[in-house]
Amino acid sequence: MDDAATAGLLTQVLARYAQLIQAERRGGSDPRRLDELLAQQRACVQDRARLPEADAEEVARLAALYAARLKELQDS
Repeated sequence: MDDAATAGLLTQVLARYAQLIQAERRGGSDPRRLDELLAQQRACVQDRARLPEADAEEVARLAALYAARLKELQDS
């Protein structure tokens, strides 16, 4: 997967985090779950920011990580 495709994948993950965070805030549910989602969202933002400087191996690692994460988030 190239940089642009990986960046698109990270954008999809960030959008899903935004949806889940909004739902948690509206639902007033478990504050630990909200904290967990916010921390994961921050990590994703950091990974996306360093993507332009990442080598091919790191891009592939991030692509695999976030493809799995997106599937996990979509199933939740």
